[in-house]
Amino acid sequence: MRFSELKTKLPIGCQSFAQLINRGKVYVDKTAYVYELAVNDSPQILTRPRRFGKSTLLTTLEALFRYGVKPDADGKPSLFHGLAIEQLWQDEETYPVLRLNLHRLNSNCDTAAQFEQNLMRAVANFCDEQKIDLTAQINSKLVAMVVSEPLRFNDLFSYMLDQMNRPLVLLVDEFDAPLIYHYDQKQELKECKLIMRGLFNTVKDYPDKFRCVIFTGITRFQDLDLGTAGNSFTDVSYDGEFAACCGYTRAELEHYFPEYLRYAAAVRNGCSLEAVSDKQIERLLNEMSFWYDSYSFDGSEQNRVFSTWSVLRFFANKESVLDAYWSTEEGAGLPQLLKLVLERIKLNELIAELGKIVIGGKEFLQSSLINPKANPYSLLFQTGYLTFAEPFRPSGKAHLTCPNQEIRWAFANLLVRHFYNFNYDLCSSESSSKMLAALASIDPEQIRIAINEAIGILPYSHSPENEFWVAGLMILFLFGLNLKPRAEVMSLNGRADCVFDLPGHNITFVFEFKYEASADDNALDAKLAEALQQIKSRKYALDGNSESRVARLGLVFCAAPGERGFARVELADVIAR
Repeated sequence: MRFSELKTKLPIGCQSFAQLINRGKVYVDKTAYVYELAVNDSPQILTRPRRFGKSTLLTTLEALFRYGVKPDADGKPSLFHGLAIEQLWQDEETYPVLRLNLHRLNSNCDTAAQFEQNLMRAVANFCDEQKIDLTAQINSKLVAMVVSEPLRFNDLFSYMLDQMNRPLVLLVDEFDAPLIYHYDQKQELKECKLIMRGLFNTVKDYPDKFRCVIFTGITRFQDLDLGTAGNSFTDVSYDGEFAACCGYTRAELEHYFPEYLRYAAAVRNGCSLEAVSDKQIERLLNEMSFWYDSYSFDGSEQNRVFSTWSVLRFFANKESVLDAYWSTEEGAGLPQLLKLVLERIKLNELIAELGKIVIGGKEFLQSSLINPKANPYSLLFQTGYLTFAEPFRPSGKAHLTCPNQEIRWAFANLLVRHFYNFNYDLCSSESSSKMLAALASIDPEQIRIAINEAIGILPYSHSPENEFWVAGLMILFLFGLNLKPRAEVMSLNGRADCVFDLPGHNITFVFEFKYEASADDNALDAKLAEALQQIKSRKYALDGNSESRVARLGLVFCAAPGERGFARVELADVIAR
């Protein structure tokens, strides 16, 4: 199959399950999860980062309840023919479905009142479709909205439920979109909370009117002050049963995208499709895993998933370039909120915890994006920059880490832009390859050049002011390269600024940083001598059990105007342990 044909079958820009099936797009069968969601009696909430397939999941549920799984009256197979749920689903009834996409309803709305009007219009349109009679009085209030006590959304929604004689399926996509949009507008946020509280409370007050209720979003709903209404919802976000309901597993890539894997392997190996070997496809999957895999929403190894958007964009790239796709997609990581989130993080604490961040399970669960006092690391989890590193139990701890190389780049660049005022990406394909090659050579001058090319001339407005700032910048850079740097590593007689291993080369590096405000050669040489003497006298990294070589280097940062960068890098020694 030609690339143009392959590309047209990718489910990019199409979130409707019915359209995916009718247009012959690739559909990864998630209907076993849909079944489990559909048979649950209690209202449910599922949260995932953006671009992970939540909307497609909801449209699959919509199609299930609207049409069922049986052939139609003319014998035409259902949309679910051949899918897992066809054999599981026993309910032969169909149901009215009200699906509300709150992101769409809130778009182009400057106020909560405008959002509420759009929400009410959506309900009024549904009533028209279902032949539910809205009285002339209610219609006049709905259109005019000028009476002393105008009709509110929860009033209209309750009235609609009173008139319904069939169980309703309520599917709410991106329930938190209006809250996140107005997060920095105190009054509008308050009004949005009231609207959403009305929706949650109405669901609680009319349990017998619903066949199924599912809300999806990004953040948690703890800050809506729902009272008992919140207790009526089951949060399945971190339930192992649903951990892989969004995103793609490795097995799913192999099963549903074999032609795409073969094409990409052929391009990356410079051979024909026919010449592609199983080993080459396996190597490609390993490379894709390094870049896009390891999101975990319960902490278990078996339920780790690839980023849906990144995989699809990779397959849609004719040159098969492994690159940052999700993290560069507009709005994917909620950039409008990240600045506020990062302002709650102290750089020194972050540097110390960068490898694995640990917070209390209760604190993790009680944090939401609309709470200005929420734990910032929990919020970075919700936005897609962190994931579970170990199995999560609410009564214990949440162990968090960056899932893959795409996010390590994005997270490192995000932090450097925030803390160091960079206006460009520190971590890129070019800077990574040059730095890794320089480290492999253990050539101090090549290492100095690679670092300086990556950091460029630091902005005057926020250049490093001391050794800690220099060390922090370098640790973030090395973290973005997946070198797992450790800061302030205790040795026999002191703490090394930075220690990391170079994978595949059996080398452990020790970096000792010094800061010099002037460009005076004597002053720079003195700082370098101090760093090298400190490395040797304090015996940094000589007490480990590893059989790797240890390359210990002193690095001097020059902060003089026009010279901001590393002016001296020298090897203290290379020792075989």
